Amino acid sequence: MEPRSGTGGRDWAEIAQEYLAGGDDTQAHRAAQEATNQRPDDPVAWHLRAQASLSLGRQADALFEVNEAVRLSPYVAEFHATLGDVRCAEQDWPRAREAYSRARELDPANPAYAVGVATTLVDDLDTAVALCEEAVREHPSNTYFRECLVVALADSITEGWSELADGDRAITNAAQLRHARERLARIATVDLSEPEFEEVRAHLDEIRRITDRAERVRWYGSDHMAAYLGGMAVAVVAFLIGTGSGSGGLAFLAVLVGVGIAAVYVGRHRMAGWRWTRRHVTDSVRRTGLQDGSG
Repeated sequence: MEPRSGTGGRDWAEIAQEYLAGGDDTQAHRAAQEATNQRPDDPVAWHLRAQASLSLGRQADALFEVNEAVRLSPYVAEFHATLGDVRCAEQDWPRAREAYSRARELDPANPAYAVGVATTLVDDLDTAVALCEEAVREHPSNTYFRECLVVALADSITEGWSELADGDRAITNAAQLRHARERLARIATVDLSEPEFEEVRAHLDEIRRITDRAERVRWYGSDHMAAYLGGMAVAVVAFLIGTGSGSGGLAFLAVLVGVGIAAVYVGRHRMAGWRWTRRHVTDSVRRTGLQDGSG
């Protein structure tokens, strides 16, 4: 027997809800539209329309529809949260934060709204991490909360690196390396085994690769190798002449020169990756990101 509305027709809002639950967003929107045509003052119907529109990528429609729901029922936290979802889809972070914050005021016990606020804090990732940490601590099995925490931690790592001229980022000091290691250690304690974390795991693998490369001490080539070799050759010849002629002073001086050249070469060409990068970027780049003694 078909569900009935208060007007004697089909309950299109209930039908829309069933379509949404089944993942058929197109049919859900059509049913919700019928519901709003049938009952234009029904905020639930408008909210269902907004949810379907947002899932279909129709952000302008979703914004109008959810605003109607909020206008008709301004004290329903879920409606404000959906408005925050729409604003996030538009990357309008301040208005998204305002919407999620209002939802949080109306229903402070729901951690999803605090996490919603966290997703908008693109310029305050430490606060975003703190909000997500609290949600995960209270609900460790919640996949969405864990994802938001890991994404916030990962973003805080890369945002702390120095920004290059082309927009890429690189580790250029010990503070940035230390910060990356600390946050990667925290991420390692989060269960990311579910299939839905595949993209997150790939992103983290790239961050780990860059961090490992920045920390690894290795030899780097020189554009002045001929000069180094020439200097060593002179030192060797001088040493041979000194020892052959019985001139201990010349031989000793030659040894000092050779050791000095070797020390300069080691000092300039064997180092951690971040030190090599720091040497080859401009001062303006070095001043970006976390600095030693900060963060």
